[in-house]
Amino acid sequence: MSKEFDIYYGEEEFKTVDGGIEDIQAVLMGEDIHAKERLLFYLDWYMDPYYNKDLSVIKEPLKELLQKIVITDNNTDIIEEALHLLESYTDGPYAILETNKDNISKEFQHKIFYLLSDNI
Repeated sequence: MSKEFDIYYGEEEFKTVDGGIEDIQAVLMGEDIHAKERLLFYLDWYMDPYYNKDLSVIKEPLKELLQKIVITDNNTDIIEEALHLLESYTDGPYAILETNKDNISKEFQHKIFYLLSDNI
């Protein structure tokens, strides 16, 4: 995550997640790095099973979206956080990562290998 400022989430991130996967995708596939960071930070809380949030409607689409972020985003902090969420709160298979594993930056190959091998 950006080292330039502290990251906080608030009402905007709550509304985004309440709006569903389309609203989440609009932010995460958008151009505003800080909005992406705030939303990913909020999703780290939201996806944590400790807080008993109902993920049933967005769980699989969110897993797919996070995989797309890993293969399309240019910001290493965003990719790192997407991988963290996948590793911490989702289960395989990871078809999008599997299909695109050779096109992912070498910097993240070890994490991709871990995610894919953990779900064989």
